[in-house]
Amino acid sequence: MAGAINLNKKDDWQTPPELYVNICNYFAVSPVLDVCATDQNSLCKYHFSENSLERDYEYDFFMNPPYSEVKKWLRKAYLEHVKHNVNGIVLVFAKTDTSAFHDYVFGKAEILFLRGRVHFLDNYKSKIWLGNNRAIKSKHGAPYGSCAICYRKKV
Repeated sequence: MAGAINLNKKDDWQTPPELYVNICNYFAVSPVLDVCATDQNSLCKYHFSENSLERDYEYDFFMNPPYSEVKKWLRKAYLEHVKHNVNGIVLVFAKTDTSAFHDYVFGKAEILFLRGRVHFLDNYKSKIWLGNNRAIKSKHGAPYGSCAICYRKKV
């Protein structure tokens, strides 16, 4: 697919920090746990970099999951939100026709559809090419539209 991010070669694109801030402000949620992050790209005070699908999300969380396994991650986000009564924000493609959306989003969460295609960041390229921890913005936007999903805790 020319002119778009190639998901077949890479599954760990970083969320642009300004997009993260805008999404959190929109939902008025301040996640403290980034469940799909590394030491270099975490957007929250705490993060999980391994075994995230096997851990508890006991705090308000943010998730930009590997898009190759979105259904598994949406299920985990929804179940952790219910189990621990926490806010959860998930950034994924807006593929509303999928069973994942019907099973774990519609009627269960708020949705913010993002305008345009997200230009995710690539930490790997920046380390190889620039020798630092500053991420490089992808040349092309994501191949699909994206949305932010907010599971809101019950008061």
